[in-house]
Amino acid sequence: MGDKMFLFRRNGKWHVEYIDQATNRTKRISTHCKLKQDAIAFVSRFEEELAERQARKLTPISLAKFRDEFLEHSGTIHSEKTTNDYRLLFTALHRVFGDVQLTGFTRSTIENYVERRLRDTSPYTARRELAYLSSMFNYAIPKNYLLTNPCKGIKKPRLPEKLPLFFSREEFQVLLTNIHDETMKDIVLFAVNTGLRQMEILTLEWSQVNFKDGILILHNQNHLTKSKKVRSLPLNKAAMEILNKQREKIGSELVFMRAGKPFTQSFVSHKFKRYVKRSKLNPKLSFHALRHTFASWLVQRGVSIYQVSKLLGHSSVNVTAIYAHLQTDNLRESVSKLLETTN
Repeated sequence: MGDKMFLFRRNGKWHVEYIDQATNRTKRISTHCKLKQDAIAFVSRFEEELAERQARKLTPISLAKFRDEFLEHSGTIHSEKTTNDYRLLFTALHRVFGDVQLTGFTRSTIENYVERRLRDTSPYTARRELAYLSSMFNYAIPKNYLLTNPCKGIKKPRLPEKLPLFFSREEFQVLLTNIHDETMKDIVLFAVNTGLRQMEILTLEWSQVNFKDGILILHNQNHLTKSKKVRSLPLNKAAMEILNKQREKIGSELVFMRAGKPFTQSFVSHKFKRYVKRSKLNPKLSFHALRHTFASWLVQRGVSIYQVSKLLGHSSVNVTAIYAHLQTDNLRESVSKLLETTN
């Protein structure tokens, strides 16, 4: 620890006092650590950052100004829902930290924030917010607002194992009988036959459809896919029929339109919930359940987890493993083959 920096304890947590070389003033910050060994590790990282900061002059920016800039950027590459999620996250950060300088965020402060969110919300929210924070800070580095990403090295909160909610074939048929809007019905059918995410469907353009080969190309140009990778998706007969039907009333770049205007996520989600309620089905069945339905039906028909993973565009087959429990019959057949060798 440098000569001009030392630790002291206050209110059960360790703090650092140091001389700010830029102003030659004494400053104090909290390490947010209760154990001294953790505080010493914090100081080590903090000293390195201060040295780098002196070597490379960072552009100061407050949390409020960074919020305005980042949300404008988010609006150009993310969905309306994702941008709103970021807006809510900034509100939560401001409530906890105030309008601090962006350089005030350290690994320790982020770890403490995530722990707080785990207590106040859920593992899902805390995990999602950590991913959003990392993305925000990555954006700040080339802008010269930060030297490094304070989220680096922080472990994601573990999620409890949860079985995906999907429609049975009978439930899906009941749902369809309660959708009287033909375009909405086509969107629902297209979703369950392709496994595409809602935003991938709503931003789908005709230029992405290869009618000759029956293939769909997700190229990250109209909508940034979750994996950020270009992928192609083979289309079955039902999906091709829907596209041909929509092509007859073509009037724009988008495949699915509502009265000449694009569908919004909020409109589709709200409508879908009303259809589920009208059908007297599980109210937890959301539009995203159609993607789970696509995967679950394939696994139930004997399609391998690896192939389903490719069709869904998952980054790893481990993500698709949540559907493995549906392979019971296939596993039973595998186990029964032992009889052929033991009898």
